Amino acid sequence: MSEHIKLSVQAGIATLTIDRPASNNPLNAQMFRDLIAAVEHCDADDTVKLLIITGAGKNFSAGGDIKEMATFDFISYDLSMLTGQASLALRRCSKPVIAMVNGAAAGGGCGIALGADFRIMTEESYLLTAFSNVALPGDTGCIYHLKQIVGLAKTIELMALSPRIYGKEALQLGLATRLAPDGKLAEETNAFAAKLLRRPLGTIAMQKRLYYEVFYHDYMAYSRLEAENLAKAGASADHREAVTAFLEGRKPQFNQ
Repeated sequence: MSEHIKLSVQAGIATLTIDRPASNNPLNAQMFRDLIAAVEHCDADDTVKLLIITGAGKNFSAGGDIKEMATFDFISYDLSMLTGQASLALRRCSKPVIAMVNGAAAGGGCGIALGADFRIMTEESYLLTAFSNVALPGDTGCIYHLKQIVGLAKTIELMALSPRIYGKEALQLGLATRLAPDGKLAEETNAFAAKLLRRPLGTIAMQKRLYYEVFYHDYMAYSRLEAENLAKAGASADHREAVTAFLEGRKPQFNQ
Protein backbone atom coordinates (compact mmCIF):
# COMPACT_ATOMS: atom_id res chain seq x y z
CA MET A 1 0.00 0.00 0.00
CA SER A 2 2.86 2.37 0.86
CA GLU A 3 6.46 2.41 2.02
CA HIS A 4 5.69 2.04 5.72
CA ILE A 5 2.06 0.85 5.82
CA LYS A 6 1.89 -2.65 4.36
CA LEU A 7 -1.37 -4.31 3.34
CA SER A 8 -1.95 -7.99 2.68
CA VAL A 9 -5.26 -9.82 2.26
CA GLN A 10 -5.74 -13.52 2.79
CA ALA A 11 -8.98 -15.47 3.18
CA GLY A 12 -11.00 -12.33 3.80
CA ILE A 13 -8.64 -10.96 6.45
CA ALA A 14 -6.72 -7.77 5.68
CA THR A 15 -3.54 -7.27 7.70
CA LEU A 16 -2.20 -3.74 7.99
CA THR A 17 1.37 -3.60 9.25
CA ILE A 18 3.11 -0.48 10.51
CA ASP A 19 6.51 -1.16 8.99
CA ARG A 20 9.45 0.88 10.34
CA PRO A 21 10.83 -1.79 12.69
CA ALA A 22 14.38 -0.44 12.88
CA SER A 23 13.07 2.52 14.92
CA ASN A 24 10.11 0.76 16.62
CA ASN A 25 7.54 1.83 14.02
CA PRO A 26 7.27 5.57 14.74
CA LEU A 27 4.44 7.34 12.93
CA ASN A 28 4.61 10.47 10.78
CA ALA A 29 2.14 12.49 8.72
CA GLN A 30 2.49 10.42 5.54
CA MET A 31 2.03 7.18 7.46
CA PHE A 32 -1.19 8.50 9.02
CA ARG A 33 -2.43 9.43 5.54
CA ASP A 34 -1.49 6.01 4.22
CA LEU A 35 -3.17 4.29 7.13
CA ILE A 36 -6.42 6.18 6.51
CA ALA A 37 -6.25 5.28 2.80
CA ALA A 38 -5.59 1.62 3.57
CA VAL A 39 -8.51 1.36 6.01
CA GLU A 40 -10.88 3.09 3.60
CA HIS A 41 -9.69 0.80 0.78
CA CYS A 42 -10.41 -2.27 2.90
CA ASP A 43 -13.79 -0.93 3.95
CA ALA A 44 -14.79 -0.56 0.30
CA ASP A 45 -13.43 -3.97 -0.74
CA ASP A 46 -16.17 -6.62 -0.51
CA THR A 47 -13.57 -9.40 -0.37
CA VAL A 48 -12.26 -8.00 2.94
CA LYS A 49 -14.35 -9.14 5.90
CA LEU A 50 -12.09 -8.13 8.80
CA LEU A 51 -8.97 -6.06 9.50
CA ILE A 52 -5.97 -6.77 11.72
CA ILE A 53 -3.52 -3.96 12.45
CA THR A 54 -0.11 -4.66 13.94
CA GLY A 55 3.52 -3.55 13.92
CA ALA A 56 6.53 -5.13 12.24
CA GLY A 57 9.26 -6.46 14.49
CA LYS A 58 9.20 -6.27 18.28
CA ASN A 59 6.79 -3.37 18.83
CA PHE A 60 3.38 -2.23 17.64
CA SER A 61 4.39 1.44 17.42
CA ALA A 62 6.46 3.86 19.48
CA GLY A 63 4.19 6.74 18.43
CA GLY A 64 5.79 10.00 17.31
CA ASP A 65 9.43 9.89 16.28
CA ILE A 66 11.40 11.71 18.99
CA LYS A 67 14.13 12.56 16.47
CA GLU A 68 11.56 14.25 14.23
CA MET A 69 10.19 16.09 17.27
CA ALA A 70 13.71 17.44 17.86
CA THR A 71 13.29 19.67 14.77
CA PHE A 72 10.58 21.46 16.80
CA ASP A 73 8.45 21.96 13.69
CA PHE A 74 7.10 18.38 13.72
CA ILE A 75 4.14 19.10 16.02
CA SER A 76 1.33 21.07 14.38
CA TYR A 77 -2.43 21.53 14.28
CA ASP A 78 -2.64 19.78 10.90
CA LEU A 79 -0.62 16.79 12.11
CA SER A 80 -2.82 16.39 15.17
CA MET A 81 -6.00 16.50 13.07
CA LEU A 82 -4.51 13.84 10.85
CA THR A 83 -3.73 11.59 13.82
CA GLY A 84 -7.30 11.90 15.06
CA GLN A 85 -8.70 11.05 11.63
CA ALA A 86 -6.46 7.99 11.39
CA SER A 87 -7.70 6.65 14.70
CA LEU A 88 -11.30 7.48 13.81
CA ALA A 89 -10.97 5.65 10.48
CA LEU A 90 -10.78 2.38 12.42
CA ARG A 91 -13.99 3.24 14.28
CA ARG A 92 -15.78 4.34 11.12
CA CYS A 93 -14.80 1.18 9.24
CA SER A 94 -17.87 -1.03 8.87
CA LYS A 95 -15.77 -4.16 9.37
CA PRO A 96 -14.33 -5.48 12.64
CA VAL A 97 -10.84 -4.16 13.40
CA ILE A 98 -8.45 -6.07 15.66
CA ALA A 99 -5.25 -4.53 17.01
CA MET A 100 -2.64 -7.25 17.50
CA VAL A 101 -0.48 -5.47 20.07
CA ASN A 102 3.06 -6.79 19.93
CA GLY A 103 5.45 -5.13 22.38
CA ALA A 104 4.79 -1.44 23.00
CA ALA A 105 1.90 0.62 21.71
CA ALA A 106 2.94 4.09 22.87
CA GLY A 107 1.70 7.62 22.23
CA GLY A 108 0.08 7.75 18.81
CA GLY A 109 0.57 3.98 18.60
CA CYS A 110 -1.54 3.64 21.73
CA GLY A 111 -4.21 5.88 20.19
CA ILE A 112 -4.29 3.75 17.04
CA ALA A 113 -4.61 0.55 19.08
CA LEU A 114 -7.44 2.10 21.10
CA GLY A 115 -9.22 3.04 17.87
CA ALA A 116 -9.60 -0.64 17.02
CA ASP A 117 -12.67 -2.60 18.11
CA PHE A 118 -10.63 -5.34 19.79
CA ARG A 119 -7.10 -5.59 21.19
CA ILE A 120 -5.20 -8.87 21.56
CA MET A 121 -2.19 -8.59 23.87
CA THR A 122 0.31 -10.75 25.73
CA GLU A 123 1.48 -10.39 29.33
CA GLU A 124 4.59 -8.60 28.05
CA SER A 125 2.96 -6.24 25.56
CA TYR A 126 1.77 -2.91 26.90
CA LEU A 127 -0.12 0.29 26.20
CA LEU A 128 1.53 3.60 27.15
CA THR A 129 -0.08 7.00 26.67
CA ALA A 130 3.42 8.59 26.81
CA PHE A 131 2.30 12.10 25.82
CA SER A 132 2.89 13.75 29.20
CA ASN A 133 6.43 12.33 29.16
CA VAL A 134 7.23 14.78 26.36
CA ALA A 135 4.97 17.56 27.71
CA LEU A 136 2.19 17.02 25.17
CA PRO A 137 -1.54 16.71 26.00
CA GLY A 138 -2.20 13.92 23.51
CA ASP A 139 -3.32 13.11 19.98
CA THR A 140 -4.90 10.24 17.98
CA GLY A 141 -8.07 10.66 20.03
CA CYS A 142 -6.35 8.83 22.86
CA ILE A 143 -8.23 10.63 25.64
CA TYR A 144 -11.55 10.17 23.87
CA HIS A 145 -11.03 6.43 23.35
CA LEU A 146 -9.80 5.89 26.90
CA LYS A 147 -12.81 7.71 28.34
CA GLN A 148 -15.12 5.40 26.38
CA ILE A 149 -13.37 2.26 27.67
CA VAL A 150 -12.19 2.94 31.23
CA GLY A 151 -14.09 6.07 32.32
CA LEU A 152 -12.91 9.56 33.14
CA ALA A 153 -11.13 8.98 36.46
CA LYS A 154 -8.86 6.26 35.07
CA THR A 155 -8.30 8.25 31.87
CA ILE A 156 -7.06 11.21 33.91
CA GLU A 157 -4.62 8.94 35.76
CA LEU A 158 -3.31 7.19 32.64
CA MET A 159 -2.81 10.45 30.76
CA ALA A 160 -1.20 12.38 33.64
CA LEU A 161 1.15 9.66 34.97
CA SER A 162 1.61 7.58 31.81
CA PRO A 163 2.28 4.16 33.39
CA ARG A 164 2.87 1.10 31.26
CA ILE A 165 -0.34 -0.93 31.11
CA TYR A 166 0.79 -4.52 30.63
CA GLY A 167 -1.42 -7.32 29.37
CA LYS A 168 -3.00 -8.53 32.61
CA GLU A 169 -3.90 -5.04 33.81
CA ALA A 170 -5.12 -4.11 30.34
CA LEU A 171 -7.42 -7.14 30.40
CA GLN A 172 -8.74 -6.20 33.85
CA LEU A 173 -9.41 -2.63 32.70
CA GLY A 174 -11.17 -3.75 29.53
CA LEU A 175 -8.40 -2.32 27.33
CA ALA A 176 -7.46 -5.81 26.12
CA THR A 177 -10.00 -8.22 24.66
CA ARG A 178 -7.89 -11.36 24.92
CA LEU A 179 -4.54 -12.22 26.50
CA ALA A 180 -2.40 -14.53 24.39
CA PRO A 181 0.17 -16.94 25.86
CA ASP A 182 3.79 -15.98 25.33
CA GLY A 183 4.80 -16.61 21.73
CA LYS A 184 1.20 -17.21 20.67
CA LEU A 185 0.04 -13.68 19.85
CA ALA A 186 -0.51 -14.28 16.13
CA GLU A 187 -2.15 -17.64 16.81
CA GLU A 188 -4.56 -16.14 19.38
CA THR A 189 -5.34 -13.20 17.09
CA ASN A 190 -6.06 -15.48 14.15
CA ALA A 191 -8.29 -17.68 16.30
CA PHE A 192 -10.22 -14.63 17.48
CA ALA A 193 -10.51 -13.41 13.87
CA ALA A 194 -11.84 -16.81 12.80
CA LYS A 195 -14.46 -16.62 15.56
CA LEU A 196 -15.57 -13.20 14.35
CA LEU A 197 -15.80 -14.42 10.76
CA ARG A 198 -18.39 -16.97 11.88
CA ARG A 199 -20.57 -14.18 13.29
CA PRO A 200 -23.18 -12.19 11.28
CA LEU A 201 -20.88 -9.48 9.93
CA GLY A 202 -23.75 -7.41 8.55
CA THR A 203 -25.17 -7.17 12.06
CA ILE A 204 -21.78 -6.23 13.48
CA ALA A 205 -21.52 -3.48 10.82
CA MET A 206 -24.88 -2.11 11.98
CA GLN A 207 -23.68 -2.21 15.58
CA LYS A 208 -20.49 -0.34 14.64
CA ARG A 209 -22.57 2.31 12.88
CA LEU A 210 -24.66 2.79 16.03
CA TYR A 211 -21.55 3.05 18.21
CA TYR A 212 -20.09 5.65 15.86
CA GLU A 213 -23.21 7.78 15.46
CA VAL A 214 -24.16 7.77 19.16
CA PHE A 215 -20.93 7.49 21.14
CA TYR A 216 -18.58 9.27 18.69
CA HIS A 217 -20.93 11.99 17.45
CA ASP A 218 -18.81 14.78 18.97
CA TYR A 219 -15.43 13.26 18.12
CA MET A 220 -14.51 15.85 15.48
CA ALA A 221 -15.24 18.74 17.84
CA TYR A 222 -13.00 17.00 20.39
CA SER A 223 -10.35 16.41 17.71
CA ARG A 224 -10.19 20.11 16.79
CA LEU A 225 -9.68 21.08 20.43
CA GLU A 226 -7.10 18.30 20.80
CA ALA A 227 -5.23 19.68 17.77
CA GLU A 228 -5.26 23.23 19.12
CA ASN A 229 -3.84 22.05 22.42
CA LEU A 230 -1.19 19.88 20.78
CA ALA A 231 0.00 22.72 18.55
CA LYS A 232 0.27 25.03 21.56
CA ALA A 233 2.11 22.44 23.64
CA GLY A 234 4.44 21.63 20.76
CA ALA A 235 5.72 25.21 20.87
CA SER A 236 6.18 25.23 24.65
CA ALA A 237 9.42 25.38 26.62
CA ASP A 238 8.39 22.23 28.50
CA HIS A 239 8.10 20.22 25.29
CA ARG A 240 11.46 21.46 24.07
CA GLU A 241 13.01 20.53 27.43
CA ALA A 242 11.38 17.07 27.41
CA VAL A 243 12.67 16.23 23.93
CA THR A 244 16.14 17.62 24.63
CA ALA A 245 16.37 15.72 27.92
CA PHE A 246 15.32 12.46 26.24
CA LEU A 247 18.00 12.82 23.57
CA GLU A 248 20.60 13.72 26.19
CA GLY A 249 19.63 10.78 28.40
CA ARG A 250 18.61 12.82 31.44
CA LYS A 251 15.42 13.62 33.35
CA PRO A 252 13.59 16.75 32.18
CA GLN A 253 13.17 19.79 34.41
CA PHE A 254 9.71 21.20 33.72
CA ASN A 255 9.03 24.87 34.45
CA GLN A 256 5.42 25.45 33.38
